Amino acid sequence: MIKHEIDKDRLYWIDAIRSFACLCVITTHAPMIGWGHGHAIKAVYNYFSIAGASILFFMISGALVLYKPKPVVPFLKKRMSRIVFPMVFWTIVTLLVSVMLDGMGWTEFFKHVAKIPFMPQVGTYWFIYVIFGIYLVTPITATWLERCSQSDLQLYLGLWAITLLIPYYQPLHVMVEYAHGYLYQFYGFLWFAVMGYYIRRYVDIPKFQWWHILLFICLLILPGVLYCTPMSHGVIQNRMALHVVALCVCYFVILKHIHYSDKMKRICYNFAQHSFGIYLIHSLVIQRMIWPMLSELELHYSIQVPLTTALTAVVCYLIVKLFSYLPYSKYIVGV
Repeated sequence: MIKHEIDKDRLYWIDAIRSFACLCVITTHAPMIGWGHGHAIKAVYNYFSIAGASILFFMISGALVLYKPKPVVPFLKKRMSRIVFPMVFWTIVTLLVSVMLDGMGWTEFFKHVAKIPFMPQVGTYWFIYVIFGIYLVTPITATWLERCSQSDLQLYLGLWAITLLIPYYQPLHVMVEYAHGYLYQFYGFLWFAVMGYYIRRYVDIPKFQWWHILLFICLLILPGVLYCTPMSHGVIQNRMALHVVALCVCYFVILKHIHYSDKMKRICYNFAQHSFGIYLIHSLVIQRMIWPMLSELELHYSIQVPLTTALTAVVCYLIVKLFSYLPYSKYIVGV
């Protein structure tokens, strides 16, 4: 294995965040089906993992692709080829596995394949369709951000934060009405990417203060407080709720400002380089390999979840690493 040489210009904290986010994605999907359904513990568990999963990936994308204006065609060609071809490949592989193991008919198989351009045929791939939409508007958004002042951007992020209060009114049954309201055009995942851009450009914390630590502790205990309220468990783990976004921002800021040794930089770089491929195959590995292996052991969830996460991360990494040696591997696992 060729040893990665440390590049002084590389943002290794991005690699660290990407690695952490990848592990959080695996952790989110690690609990066996049926475990903790409707249980508060699962809602709290999801709160910590979801805040570090897809949201962080959106923020990473914003920190990287929104930082400077991009020429439209070269940018879209590079980004789309890296995410579209591997996604289509592994969608078809997953569907073929269903044909062989679950009795899916070939007619249904081809119907699913025909739907790939319009909607995800693998549940966890919803993220790719959202990031695809963000990439489509990136050249426009990046140009606006370059001309936007910090105060104006803070105003917009503040307005977005207000929309993140909507989930707390769920007991009042305003969610359905809100989903079709005027703010729906403003409320969305794009702002996670903008937040990532903002933190990269404007947030620099030489030393964490006491109130930073206090805020983080409050976010850690907040799920317990919310559980004691009339709010549903869904609010606790709602990725569009303010407390979840706040925890995600804390993750991002903390990992951005940690000092990384050269050894840790190499580890994060190596894992991050394979993170997209790991994301693409992790559900297949969990459901078809890890769960069947652990199901007969009847492990307590406190053991089953971390064990599933660890085994999945190792197996997926090795699979993606092997695929990365193949010709045109970037069209298979994005490496």
